[in-house]
Amino acid sequence: MTSLAVTTLQTFLTLVPNALMPRSLFGISRKDDDEDSRSNSLEDVLEKVVFDTRNDTDSLTTRCYGIYGCFSIDQPYFSMARPINVFPLPVQAIMPKFCLYTRDYPDVCQRLHVMDPKSIAVSHFRFGKGVKFLTHGYLEHGETRWLKKMVQEYLLYDDHNVIVLDWLSGSGPPYTQTVANIRLIGAITGRFILDLRDFFGVSPSNVHIIGHSLGAHLAGYTGEYLKTQDAKLGRITGLGMASPVGHFDFYPNGGVRMPGCGHHFIDSVAMEQGNIPYGLRRFIGCNHIRSYEYFTESINSECPFLSIQCASWEAYWKGFCWQCGDDWAKCNRMGAHADSYLNYTGPGSVNARMYLITGAESPFCTFHHRISVAMSYTREARLHGGDIGIFFVSLFGERGIAHRQQLNLEEIFFEPGNVYTFMIGTPDLGEIKWALLEWTYVTALYNPLTWRFLSQPSVYVNRIIIDSIEMQQRYEFCGLDQAFRSGTRRKLEPQESCPEQARPPGASILGTIINFDVEDTINNNIDAVNSGLTSLGNGQLLNNLASSANQVAREIMDGARRRMGQERVKWWMTNKKMKNGWKDKRWPGVKG
Repeated sequence: MTSLAVTTLQTFLTLVPNALMPRSLFGISRKDDDEDSRSNSLEDVLEKVVFDTRNDTDSLTTRCYGIYGCFSIDQPYFSMARPINVFPLPVQAIMPKFCLYTRDYPDVCQRLHVMDPKSIAVSHFRFGKGVKFLTHGYLEHGETRWLKKMVQEYLLYDDHNVIVLDWLSGSGPPYTQTVANIRLIGAITGRFILDLRDFFGVSPSNVHIIGHSLGAHLAGYTGEYLKTQDAKLGRITGLGMASPVGHFDFYPNGGVRMPGCGHHFIDSVAMEQGNIPYGLRRFIGCNHIRSYEYFTESINSECPFLSIQCASWEAYWKGFCWQCGDDWAKCNRMGAHADSYLNYTGPGSVNARMYLITGAESPFCTFHHRISVAMSYTREARLHGGDIGIFFVSLFGERGIAHRQQLNLEEIFFEPGNVYTFMIGTPDLGEIKWALLEWTYVTALYNPLTWRFLSQPSVYVNRIIIDSIEMQQRYEFCGLDQAFRSGTRRKLEPQESCPEQARPPGASILGTIINFDVEDTINNNIDAVNSGLTSLGNGQLLNNLASSANQVAREIMDGARRRMGQERVKWWMTNKKMKNGWKDKRWPGVKG
């Protein structure tokens, strides 16, 4: 043992109470095989029980850490995804800090120690109450603002035992070492949970671990250690994982880009009350940060964060998945109260992909509406034909207004007689009274089939149907088969004289060609390759490479759209005499 380790151990010994003396411990006697041949000093007990890292194996790829088990750096931990693999650091170097917070001491850290039941007994631990472990990720610590906020929300919700797991000593660079450390820290946490069970009768099934980023992996290792000891953790919530690994996996806004992210650095610092390090973190990792912000809000929110099971994000926001079913089996609450649905044992209760929409700023939770736009099939509408563009809607309810929500995220060729569905999220509006519908023409410069020179771009709307998911209400507002020219806004209300809706004729060959989405085709093919690479054993590195290619493809397409938007303006400035009807010197659909 190095001199530094001896000093650390001696310092620790002065802080540990006499409860670890080997003779008797809260009525539980320790059995010694040969008392005459063993030292009963406290130092020996700690060395052999808590900090024992002697390697009892001859293997070069396995190292043992006493009661915390043995750790291999062989497969599956060594692979193409992890070509550099190391052992965890010694226990005494990365021993985590357990801070208990209760309603008696909501702002004071009550220190608890592994294999030290007295530290638990003298604390204000609430026996008979649930236990919540909260833990951070890489390069973080237990004093971060978001952890303190989550502690406050949980104590406000119920008289919980909230334990912040601070593993700062093991969360520093290099990243490969941190990844190794969390395996051992997970085992240490598991040992601590067994202390709660063995000495105080707290069942591991009453323990819930919430981990962010690498803290989510740490929680998984805790559960893995408990299984080796014939115990089962009650619940794990992993914030920051993309792969579907749980009973329910939630993908707000598709799980990639969150509304409200993308601010400039100065704005990000302002959001963190001028704290530059926190502002930099938000600027770089806003999408990643949103996971614990959503979860924290969900603890006491009256808004349910309702999610719906669906095959993909694209299918969800297009309105294909919108019914929860009679027993609400296809819906669940994202966040702290997701376990309220775990008693359901039918289809969809395991490995379900759940989708929902959030707002751009706090409060993030929204109420969801499926908007169906039924196009007119009158003679006038059929003679005019379809046009390409984007719909916007504003909803006016008894409790508030949802201003100008974009329905189709990308331009669509709207054809007479067809119905187009979209999902949106709004604040709680109560009963919806009326809607303001707007349509904007957006031509595709690269597709001559979308050009219109001899008449004004228009669409004809029969009605819109709004299905409010949370409120289980349906509303129909009449469009009266009137024409919506580009930029037209029209108030739609319930009317007795609403014209009868025609049966949708289906997409024409022209509509199919125009609506063919090259970007989605590229992304779907990349996703298919991505899934194939994932199936090749533990191929996370290749998976990440494919995901990066996917992201690059999206960025290229976004850039192409922006450039095409600029080209539309240039085209108009050089060809404005071709169309006398456009007096505002703007290409329809382009602001400015």
